[in-house]
Amino acid sequence: MTNHPTPDRPVAGDWLALREPADAAAREHSLPLIARLVRHWEEAPPSGAPASSGTDPVVVVDLGAGTGANRAWLAGHLPGPQRWILLDHDRELLDRAVAAAREDGADVVPVHAGVEELGRVLAQHPASRRLVTCSALLDLLTREQVRELARVLAEEGVPALLALTVDGEVLLDPPHHLDPSVLGAFEDHQHRGELAGTDGVRLAVGALQERGMTVDVTPTPWWVSDQEWARPLLDRFLADRADAAVEHRPDLTAEAHAWLRTRLVDCARGRLRATVGHADVLGLPPVS
Repeated sequence: MTNHPTPDRPVAGDWLALREPADAAAREHSLPLIARLVRHWEEAPPSGAPASSGTDPVVVVDLGAGTGANRAWLAGHLPGPQRWILLDHDRELLDRAVAAAREDGADVVPVHAGVEELGRVLAQHPASRRLVTCSALLDLLTREQVRELARVLAEEGVPALLALTVDGEVLLDPPHHLDPSVLGAFEDHQHRGELAGTDGVRLAVGALQERGMTVDVTPTPWWVSDQEWARPLLDRFLADRADAAVEHRPDLTAEAHAWLRTRLVDCARGRLRATVGHADVLGLPPVS
């Protein structure tokens, strides 16, 4: 059975590596959000920290840093210099992220902790320009964790760029008559308990706005077809969905396995195309 991550279950490093090129392509749609973030820093007076000298680093807290792909992509789009606080509850992934960052010459501070430590981390790293970011994380948080994240961001007056949260849209071409059953069971699995799942974007937007922050959202979909990296990503994507569907609905076992066999053949023959909806959220505190 494939591991399906939750706040208490780790994300497999091989999955993070497989999705990295799709994430990077999708995030090109997020560049206008980053431009707005930079304008906010230029227009906003410093709050709760010494004024910037122009050479002070931007302090970036990366929640659920994983293998460091978020830092690797985003660092080149932010004004430098930068200090990255990499926060993750998975020590093995955190070590990999830190090693990659230091190999790039980045100023990096590892924090082995979960998202509940964000307030403490921000208190320990005051700066005139700060950012909290994450990638593919909101759906794995509980609804309460999303609300708490919004509370800390608003109270600290720190902008947030919350990237690549799945929104529930999955379109497979050609279609298969079992797509609705298997993909629907997968989505139900992602909402088990109090997990935000595909409601993560909606919950984050609502919680940030309730706290007085200005919020922008932009779609950042995966478009996966005949790219060099597409087949291994699609193979894993399909297998994960079939496994989760069976875990959530054992009565779908035969249908899910049949669906997966057919879909893997489609993929091997190069005829499967997938659109997987994601969205990036930018939250900005008020400029006083």
